[in-house]
Amino acid sequence: MNTEPPSQEHYRDEYKLVFEGYKFFVSIRFITVAFGTSIHSALITVYSNAVKENPFNGYAIFSVAILFLLALLIVERRTTSLFRSFLKRGKELEFHLGISDGFFHRITELSEQKGFRQFITHTWGISLVYAGVFIFWITLLVATIIKEP
Repeated sequence: MNTEPPSQEHYRDEYKLVFEGYKFFVSIRFITVAFGTSIHSALITVYSNAVKENPFNGYAIFSVAILFLLALLIVERRTTSLFRSFLKRGKELEFHLGISDGFFHRITELSEQKGFRQFITHTWGISLVYAGVFIFWITLLVATIIKEP
């Protein structure tokens, strides 16, 4: 077993991999939001046609929509956890490489803003999209309940 600390070359190679992984998980978040928006858009179309035939169809479609939304939230939380792990490891590698103002340090500084700026993040934006979708479906559910004969 090798007891020597990793070389600078090892750290540089890992840094490249961590950077690629970070980019991948950040992009997955937006792909997931786009996919989720498409699914909910399709469900809204199905809902509008199905409720005309039978108001009880609205309950089934609402249940499916909430299930999809829950699945998307789980994927979002897990993806966020993974990309934050990459961010943390990237900062550690920058320390080992002697990069005091590297990419991962600057991203972390942007994320640690105070005041109103702390809310201007992708995480808050994505959360607002999901909250909007949830509120929309609750509104449709209430409309279906009120409209029932």
